[in-house]
Amino acid sequence: MKKNLLLIYLSIFSIFSFSQEKLLKGKNLINSNQLKFLKTNSEFGKINAINNTTFEVITTVQPKFIFNSASAIPLHKEAVGSGRVFLFSFMAKTTKASLETGEAKLNILFKQSKSYKNNIVSTQSISSNWKKYYIPIQSDIQISKNDLGLVLHFGFRPQTFLIKDLKFELYDKGVQLSQLPKTEITYTGMEADANWRKEALKRIESIRKGSINVQFTKNGKPIVGKNVSIELIKHSFPFGGAISARQVIENPIAYQNFKKAFNHVVLENDLKIKSWQWEKKRTRTLQAIEILNNDGYLVKGHVLIWPGFNYLTKEIKKNKSNPKKVTKIIHNHLENILEATNGKVSHWDVVNEAYTNKDLQKITGSEEILFDGFRILKKKNPKIGAFTNEYGIISKGGLDTRKQQWYYNFVKRIDSVTNGLINGIGLQSHIGSDLTPPQKVLEILGFYATLGKQISISEFTMDIQDAAIREQYTRDFMIAAFSHPNVSEFIFWGCVKDERNKVDIYNQDFTVGAMGKAYFSLINKDWKTQFTQQTNQKGILKNRGFYGTYKYSFTNSEGDIVSGTFFLNPKNKNTIHIDLK
Repeated sequence: MKKNLLLIYLSIFSIFSFSQEKLLKGKNLINSNQLKFLKTNSEFGKINAINNTTFEVITTVQPKFIFNSASAIPLHKEAVGSGRVFLFSFMAKTTKASLETGEAKLNILFKQSKSYKNNIVSTQSISSNWKKYYIPIQSDIQISKNDLGLVLHFGFRPQTFLIKDLKFELYDKGVQLSQLPKTEITYTGMEADANWRKEALKRIESIRKGSINVQFTKNGKPIVGKNVSIELIKHSFPFGGAISARQVIENPIAYQNFKKAFNHVVLENDLKIKSWQWEKKRTRTLQAIEILNNDGYLVKGHVLIWPGFNYLTKEIKKNKSNPKKVTKIIHNHLENILEATNGKVSHWDVVNEAYTNKDLQKITGSEEILFDGFRILKKKNPKIGAFTNEYGIISKGGLDTRKQQWYYNFVKRIDSVTNGLINGIGLQSHIGSDLTPPQKVLEILGFYATLGKQISISEFTMDIQDAAIREQYTRDFMIAAFSHPNVSEFIFWGCVKDERNKVDIYNQDFTVGAMGKAYFSLINKDWKTQFTQQTNQKGILKNRGFYGTYKYSFTNSEGDIVSGTFFLNPKNKNTIHIDLK
């Protein structure tokens, strides 16, 4: 037990060593004269100034959202170009905590524009001893003087911590992010001999593989003593990525590399109502789906109902005082899009992010409009899978139990009210700097598995830019997810690295990225079945392999290569017969 506690302590609090001589000096933007006036929302906590540089931050009540309890750090503001580097540093220690880790937590938000989409967010756990923390940040857009901001969020479970010696330094042009110190990012369970991983690999061997029992005959007679090469060429488990219709149609290099990586696909924004409403975009989307279908993909539909005004058409907001009209608009959209995509889509995210987006529910007075999505989908095609989708369930350290319980109850309500029309639960898995330990991931999966539904890892991304951690955590997260029997798909929300660097299966030049190294090492090596074996006196060869499509090949007595395919299915326990004429 002491060893485990020591590992946890080291994994959370280790910091890269930087000697004082090596630390570069930047311009401190914090307005120290105004810092003593720091405050937060008194409904949830308070800030006590111990002196001009030291503050006690107290959270008494956990707000609904982390950002409801926050303080903007006073800055000497200036306009900053893209690619400039900053360093936020401070000393801190936890004095009281509610989390099982015994830590307080602090969310650091770097504001670059008025849009939340351009925010850069980092979460830091605080030690029970005084520690120095370094958070390097790099701007990725041009920042105006008025938009530059640094905000601290305190809205976690009740906690108290001390923080002092705050600095927010801006460095000269040419200084690189790699030159700055940073708090090392680690997670519990990353050690090579972690027990969770050993157990997960055992489960994968049990639930994702089956017995290969193939009999080769020619004209009904066994082919005896023949060396046959067997190779898995396509997993039955859906490993997927998100891509845009435009990329499918207009970027053949991106699409070809996408096909090399994934056997499963979801369109990013093209099936959302804001895009589908425009005929030109709708035509392009259907064209892309046709290409995907012809290449063997049934597209995952995303999304039928996203109930916030930001994600709906202007017509809906215009009629917000007319619930019957709004209901009709949504129903007509569902009928239209489901008719146009019938037979081309494998399953749908019927409802997306209903925890924070409640405009449709408020307009109509209930959640019935969300439940209608399931009813209309199943009426159109009972065989199409119906999922919900939600963020913040596995991410943020997996500690948001309030949201986890809400989502659990929401799925139960859908199941009850629609008489079982929901098939699956989407867990988005956008991973920030607060890495959820794999064991915690498994606990959360187990919690939702009690609902008896499929579980989709629907939008996996990572904010961590450290390549080594990015690769290792992707690998560990995939192992954990793949090892759970209820997980029915794993989807990266992207494929090629872009300016936000959320997913890098490929870099922009289509070399393999950090996440791609983890992904390909699993699906093409660890989870790949390939062997050569001799048939017995009955023409049979036996082995074990991952479920999916296999290619076989051997050289016949005339010296010709004989090849073909067969499918290993967990439901089929019988011998697979291949008779060659």
